[in-house]
Amino acid sequence: MASNDYGNNESIKPYTLMEDRLNSRVLVSEAYTYGMKKPIRKYAVYGGTIPPATMELNGNRYIMPGWYKLPEDEPTPELKDIAFYPYKPKIADIPNIDSNKVYKVKSSKGDKEYEVKQNKAGNMECSCPGYGFRRKCRHIAEAILQMV
Repeated sequence: MASNDYGNNESIKPYTLMEDRLNSRVLVSEAYTYGMKKPIRKYAVYGGTIPPATMELNGNRYIMPGWYKLPEDEPTPELKDIAFYPYKPKIADIPNIDSNKVYKVKSSKGDKEYEVKQNKAGNMECSCPGYGFRRKCRHIAEAILQMV
């Protein structure tokens, strides 16, 4: 056994993206019809913001992103044949409100009144000190309940 940088005698296999199937974003579907010798393969890239591409490195062909290694006996697919499903961020569950409207919400003690409004990005903001520290507060939740 070889000694590693930490002084113990363990064999450590180097990390490579090609062997890590959990990070692979390329999905392959195969279809057989009676009498076919080879399946018909279709490729799809899920997630991410980079559209699919093919590349050759050290004599091996890959579909990127995801480092999916193409079999040697298979022709390189055309980019138009690789389906691309980009990442779509989740939309916040905030009702459609007028961005110029300001909601007044009383403090828990009832002696102060805070303003809750929607910013240009579509997120709710509050004028209370708690929102300034944590970026969330009960006043926003209360204003949303007033809208519904």
